[in-house]
Amino acid sequence: MTHQYYESQIRFLQTQFKGKMGIELTDQQAEKVLSYEAEKSSGSSSYFFSAWEELDYEQDKFQEILTPAQFADYLSGKPARIKQIEKSLIDYDQQYLSQLNAVEERMVYYQETLIPALRNDLRRYSSNFFYVREKVDFLRSEFKKYLADSKRRMLVEHYRHNKTFQPTVLKVSLLLHKQACLYPDYFPFKATMDAPTKAVADYLYERLLRTAEELQNALKDTMDKFKDFCTSNFVKHFGEPQGWHAFYGANNSKEELMFTILFDPEKYLS
Repeated sequence: MTHQYYESQIRFLQTQFKGKMGIELTDQQAEKVLSYEAEKSSGSSSYFFSAWEELDYEQDKFQEILTPAQFADYLSGKPARIKQIEKSLIDYDQQYLSQLNAVEERMVYYQETLIPALRNDLRRYSSNFFYVREKVDFLRSEFKKYLADSKRRMLVEHYRHNKTFQPTVLKVSLLLHKQACLYPDYFPFKATMDAPTKAVADYLYERLLRTAEELQNALKDTMDKFKDFCTSNFVKHFGEPQGWHAFYGANNSKEELMFTILFDPEKYLS
């Protein structure tokens, strides 16, 4: 950063504070604010403040930088900033109405078509794992814990960042979680496994490979119809896809068939 550019940043901050809050920053104060802004923008790729947390942190920093009179002027503008955050969240929530409609329609498809069809398709294969039932039950129990943890994490993050200003976003998230209970997604679960769970999953996957091709054929009609539904559902609510899009059930890898071992809707919804 050149000295000239640094000076221009200082003058910009002083003008901004004077125009927005009526606060006349000294050069030294402006330098401290600039340092705070640089620290905030450098940030972390893993941890993020919510909008309210960032305001609270800013308030603590500015109390150190500003005089008592300046700080009082700063605090007087805080309610308006909070209202702006709330308005932004409410406006953004409206953009999720189409997604909510799509997810609700997919839920109906799950309950009325997909899950009954999968139960029928998988009925004849349940005996394949009769002698390793304990391992199947263990993996399903771990998946249930994963689902509970995922839901709690989603709720904590939602209320931390959105409070009660995005009810549509919350409905979408809860419906997606319920759909994950009905139709398990193996891969994100696999990414969270500890060593013992991974060992059991790998064992069951090797056993699954013995009948994988036969199982794929048995599921083909159901999964083809599911892909067709997902495509038409997307087009109905969002328009024709632009570029490359992957829809539900688009992956034909044998490992994807691990959902058939996890499949137990009543267990995960209870």
